[in-house]
Amino acid sequence: MRIIAGKYKSRRIRTLRTDAKQDKSGYRPTTDRAKESLFNVLNNLIDFEGTSCLDLYAGSGSLGFEAMSRGAAACDFVDASVKQISLIQDTAIELGVEEQVDFFCEDVFGFLSKNYNAFYDLIFADPPYRYTMHNKLLSMVFDINFSIFVLEHPADSLLLYDTNRFDVMSKTIGVTNFKIFSTKE
Repeated sequence: MRIIAGKYKSRRIRTLRTDAKQDKSGYRPTTDRAKESLFNVLNNLIDFEGTSCLDLYAGSGSLGFEAMSRGAAACDFVDASVKQISLIQDTAIELGVEEQVDFFCEDVFGFLSKNYNAFYDLIFADPPYRYTMHNKLLSMVFDINFSIFVLEHPADSLLLYDTNRFDVMSKTIGVTNFKIFSTKE
């Protein structure tokens, strides 16, 4: 897996080796095609320069590192897997951004409940395959301050949210579905 664009373009992102596109833990990285399409949309919504990011269910950290390659100043990576956090740390060292990132090896809900006063310009959430708690995740993310929140989800997910609070955009790339929430000003 590689970074698509920006100052780290074509640099490698460390990932767990799996024989299938998705392993038993539910880990399945966002494809390069889906990531490229998502960031094409985001380029029209946000200037990455100097932004702060949060990458929930970070996995390989692909989304957070892509944002940093495009100019984000900092990123917090949250994943419950020690192996995944270790790989993200290795990638950060290889890219020379270890001073700009923080790593949280913990449950996403635990992290969000402790950081509800935080502000992030951009939040990514790419939960594991067959995840069933999208609405709880939405509720907790909506309790913190952000400009843009990107949720990767299955096509059959019934997502509940307040359209008066957010502008919402949907983007589907192959079997990958994104909901992009922008805070209304």
